[in-house]
Amino acid sequence: MKKGFTLVEVFLTLAVIGVIAAITIPTMIHETNKKHTIEQLKKSAATLNQAIYNSTITSGTINTWTWQTESGIENILQNTIMPRLSVGYICNGEVTPSRQCSYAVKGLDGSDLEINSMFKAKTRVLLNDGSLVAFTDANSFLSEDDGSGDSGDDDTVDKPTGSSCNWGGDLKALCGVFMVDVNGNKKPNMVGKDIFYYGLYFSGSVLPYGVNEGDEFIEENCTAGSNGKTCAAKITQNSWDVCYSNCDGSPYPVRF
Repeated sequence: MKKGFTLVEVFLTLAVIGVIAAITIPTMIHETNKKHTIEQLKKSAATLNQAIYNSTITSGTINTWTWQTESGIENILQNTIMPRLSVGYICNGEVTPSRQCSYAVKGLDGSDLEINSMFKAKTRVLLNDGSLVAFTDANSFLSEDDGSGDSGDDDTVDKPTGSSCNWGGDLKALCGVFMVDVNGNKKPNMVGKDIFYYGLYFSGSVLPYGVNEGDEFIEENCTAGSNGKTCAAKITQNSWDVCYSNCDGSPYPVRF
């Protein structure tokens, strides 16, 4: 009667296990990262909406905030919004360690995006959950040349005509924009993968940037080689999920 396994049989078994692991482990990692990112996105949306709601109760409707002053955006974040957030660290300019609040960001097209040029240091905070939140006004966001080839001249319905958030009373008008890095300075620091954008609208709602623009706008700005600004909207559009193949629209441009 044969007892045990031969060395060849052991090696063959290990080889089969290795092949199976090589196939399944990356898929499991992607799925875990995806679930974590989407849960963080949901949490960010809820956190920012609650903060804005509480801010309007104590500071009035957002069109009355200090949008037009030189340091208006800093005042809005630091004095109006930030007290309603669970802040662990306030980014405050040159004395801030670059590893915490200022770091290289990759666009979907592989370009390097420096968040210092997109959001002022004093409008960035690290939350206690490890995410980084940055804030700017709509005009600065839409006119910023972020290096992706997008000069900001988007054919957007919600592009404001003034910087005071007081134009026409259109509830869908874009007043400000939040950038959320769901895991702070931890890699990959890539738009559409761990960095996403939310719009603050005249109505007082915080929504994934681009949701008021329709499917075409969302698709154009969350595909491979795009600026990636509407990827949060693309995820919510797909019922808080991503599709990599056989999708109604274009596939999600990056894997988590």
